[in-house]
Amino acid sequence: MPAIAHHFGTTLTRRQVTAGIAAAGAGLALARSVSFAQDASGTPAAGNIPTGAAAWTKFNLNAASNDQFLTIPGVGDKMLDEFNEYKPYSSILQFRKEIGKYVDDSEVSAYEAYLFVPVDPNTADSDTLQQLAGVSGDAADQLLSAVPYADDAAFLTVLGSVVSVDFAALAPQYLASTSATTATWVKFNLNSASDDQFLTIPGVGDKMHREFNEYKPYTSIGQFRQEIGKYVDDAQVAARERYIFVPVDPASADEATLQQLPGVSADDAG
Repeated sequence: MPAIAHHFGTTLTRRQVTAGIAAAGAGLALARSVSFAQDASGTPAAGNIPTGAAAWTKFNLNAASNDQFLTIPGVGDKMLDEFNEYKPYSSILQFRKEIGKYVDDSEVSAYEAYLFVPVDPNTADSDTLQQLAGVSGDAADQLLSAVPYADDAAFLTVLGSVVSVDFAALAPQYLASTSATTATWVKFNLNSASDDQFLTIPGVGDKMHREFNEYKPYTSIGQFRQEIGKYVDDAQVAARERYIFVPVDPASADEATLQQLPGVSADDAG
């Protein structure tokens, strides 16, 4: 059985990993008893996690430590140097451009699942605003139309009119003036989240949330990609996947489903 090596001196076999998942209830980021990447940052604030969701931690590109960056799948010493070379980042587009010199778009996207650039409400572009949970392209346009903001409170008031209460509560962690080394993201359980929760995901309207429900219960993330991929392209599937997870059954999960767990790379899952 192959071993799974982590950056904090812990080596786990797949059996140990799945045992840790089982002990934590087989949820996405609830498997806190094993040394996944997110352990480097501490447990996300549970009070901000709605029912039917699981916590995911993102690292601040301008403030996280090297040890934190090194827990991201695919980030070794060379990529760490590239992350640091371009600090401070002023937009997520800058990150994509600079890191895109070294890896392809899919790898940049995989790194970005673990990262964020702090958001200055008065200078952020559309893509940087869309790092905030629930913010679609249209919502970003609404936020941009209200610039300049007198202060963060004014921005958060407008944000609260275009995203759900739960998503708005997460936003201060991402703002330049109040961000720390990490911020919490949430993902909804595809098999138990409510219709109202699904409808807060950008691009999910009445038709799409019916498709989400039609294929329940999901047993793998591959099933979600296949079924929802009948209606939208791969990029749109990936955009929705930022907000959802399929619960992990340690006894039967395939590699792609195991990779939903924070810090688990393809090699780890294998």
